[in-house]
Amino acid sequence: MNRNHRRLISSMAGADPAFLAGSFATDYPASSSQEGERGAFRYFEGGYWDIRIDGGPTFQLTPNGSRIIQANGSAEDGPAMTNPPRRPPWSLVLPRHSTFLGRTEDDWQLDAGWPATVDAGSWIVPLRSLEAPGFKGTLTVNASLYVITRAQLGPVLQTLSIDRTAPAQEDLAVLESLKSTVKHSPV
Repeated sequence: MNRNHRRLISSMAGADPAFLAGSFATDYPASSSQEGERGAFRYFEGGYWDIRIDGGPTFQLTPNGSRIIQANGSAEDGPAMTNPPRRPPWSLVLPRHSTFLGRTEDDWQLDAGWPATVDAGSWIVPLRSLEAPGFKGTLTVNASLYVITRAQLGPVLQTLSIDRTAPAQEDLAVLESLKSTVKHSPV
């Protein structure tokens, strides 16, 4: 692996933005039978998340506990998540929770045979699958935040659109609500 790849992996593994809000999607462009997933997210430094899946649940996560609110309004409180799921938006906002960095537990790694390129403030990085050797992919990484904005993984496309990098009043109200309502709940 070349030095630029190692440096990029290190920066991605250490990325922890103070605040991000936007939308995310997982799509299967080559399949008419598989449905993707879309939603909106807010991430606050320190592990505070507000994630709303279109037509599905809302995930409210804090260092003190979690709450999952179903589309019908019913809620279930639970313990804090020490390791977020390795899927969008968690894996794109905090790449250390992705499966793209080439660690032993990962499914993908940067393709050392091809250089990373820079285009319009983003790194574009070729990937190769560790699970299915013929599959290729591409990561697009925001060059200033080191969050993943696009992951083309064989037949799967994951995207992250960043709307805000500084919290608005509405975002701060959501953070206060998370802190006051999402508490530890025994399993």
